[in-house]
Amino acid sequence: MIHVEPQPEPPDFDARVRQPGCADLASPEGELRPHWRQCLTQLWKAYRGVCAYSATYIPPGTGARSVDHFLPKSKRRDLAYEWRNYRLACDLMNARKNNFEDVLDPFEVQDGWFTLELSTLHVAPGEGLDEELRTRVQATIDRLRLNDSEFTQQREEYFKLWQERSLHFGFFVKHCPFLAKELLRQGLVQEDG
Repeated sequence: MIHVEPQPEPPDFDARVRQPGCADLASPEGELRPHWRQCLTQLWKAYRGVCAYSATYIPPGTGARSVDHFLPKSKRRDLAYEWRNYRLACDLMNARKNNFEDVLDPFEVQDGWFTLELSTLHVAPGEGLDEELRTRVQATIDRLRLNDSEFTQQREEYFKLWQERSLHFGFFVKHCPFLAKELLRQGLVQEDG
């Protein structure tokens, strides 16, 4: 995971998502209908297509992008239609996070909290974290299963492409920003790429 900078609410979000959602909540049924889907393309564009949890690019046309309610809508209905509670997530990360509340907020994560061991391509807590934060980082890694074979294999493929110098470093910044940041942090790439 890397720090994700919160992006401003789209100008038409209130009319397209919040107002119809609040009307549903105020109805006798109080139904949570998925009005948030109305802003999925805007959310994807605002966050440059990068999953807030896996820190990898979600290609358009795959149907693999989703709106994650950071504070679960099942527990915080009042935030079900609020942009500030939305995180762009690939479907797999959204399913793994589910309604659990032990995952760190990508908006609050600081660079260096999560690191990458390049020999195994496993995510690990950063050096120098206090015990409480280290425990929370590890809980996030475990909950999201960031070191399962799917994600390590994906990082391995990107890492091999970088080692072969097959693509410009800007590609890695866009498609796998966590790996790119780690290559920079570990001194394997210069700032100018």
